[in-house]
Amino acid sequence: MKITNRVLALLAFVAVAASADGQNAPSIATGRFSGSLRGSFMSGVSDVSRLSGNADISALPDRPGVFKVELRVSTSSAANGAAATNLLQWSISPGRCGSRIQVVLAPTELPALEVRTGGDADLTWQGPINLASNGSYQLVVFDKGTSQNNIVACANLKYSEPKK
Repeated sequence: MKITNRVLALLAFVAVAASADGQNAPSIATGRFSGSLRGSFMSGVSDVSRLSGNADISALPDRPGVFKVELRVSTSSAANGAAATNLLQWSISPGRCGSRIQVVLAPTELPALEVRTGGDADLTWQGPINLASNGSYQLVVFDKGTSQNNIVACANLKYSEPKK
């Protein structure tokens, strides 16, 4: 009798957990993610506070799962080490700035931001990205490598529903 009650309790628990997972299942984002890039002190670069910019990631309405990424970066102190190279790699990762990077897109497979004379860079790219509307994401910019300690800027991405 006690074993039967335990089995029934376990089955009820599994059924409740399964229905809760179904309610919180990620849905493909159809709106826009945006955020402001700020210098990151994780990289060891001496003056990353002079790295700034914007990130806009918009779902293409006629192509589910495909997004247009627009990045603008300014390195107002490029000569003083804010950008050690003229090519900055980038990627998107779940979580907020400062959390461990688990890239959604491999930075080596994405076009780099090319820093022009004067310290500005911009980029527009379109492609498939696995982003959920109920997810939390960060866009990170790397210099001299693509590990956690090569991050020179980060933006917490905020989701906005599409306008109807």
